Amino acid sequence: SLRTAAGSHERFLVLEVFGRYAGFTAMLPTLAGAAHRCVIPEVPFNINKLAELLTEDRNLNPSKYSIVLVSEGATFEGGQMMFEGQEKDAFGHAKLGGIGDEVSDALKRVSPKFNNGKPVNVINQKLGYLVRCGDPDFIDSVVPTAYGNLALDLILSGIDGRMVVLKNGRYDHVPVEVVTETKKFVNVDKFYNTEKYHPYYKNFEMLPLFIMTND
Repeated sequence: SLRTAAGSHERFLVLEVFGRYAGFTAMLPTLAGAAHRCVIPEVPFNINKLAELLTEDRNLNPSKYSIVLVSEGATFEGGQMMFEGQEKDAFGHAKLGGIGDEVSDALKRVSPKFNNGKPVNVINQKLGYLVRCGDPDFIDSVVPTAYGNLALDLILSGIDGRMVVLKNGRYDHVPVEVVTETKKFVNVDKFYNTEKYHPYYKNFEMLPLFIMTND
């Protein structure tokens, strides 16, 4: 695995994941322990601070590696989103890509400042659709089945313009405008530690199952 490779070679592991405007895909795995740090589109990051934090994590890890998840829409302080080229998707959005490469190069370049003058090598991987290739667990199997059945019930009842959802822990449906009329972003003040580049690990009482989602 990538984690094993990073540990074997005592490196930083940089993983670029989905997330054009919002950092949920980086935040939730980090919260679950998949990474030490994450950088998200909502908060431009300082590469020196990130390198210092990752070096501290690496030194504290008996296997001498540390991991950062990088949202594809994340930006350096004073920088802009990075794009792979002129190609656009079906909605006219330019295809994002390259931030993981830039972060990897920059981490190796500045790491000697925090590692007694020695650079830390980096393993860089753009996960992309690999994130979606794992074996399904219970939730992955049951929820889509329930969604599909509920959607079919709505169609057979002649009801349209609705989206099936989990609301307050129960299956329901809401107007589709709920997701099309606004963009959803990470509530940085509530969930993201901008000094440590990772989620807050506190105040979980009465939050929804996936923490940062709506009820």
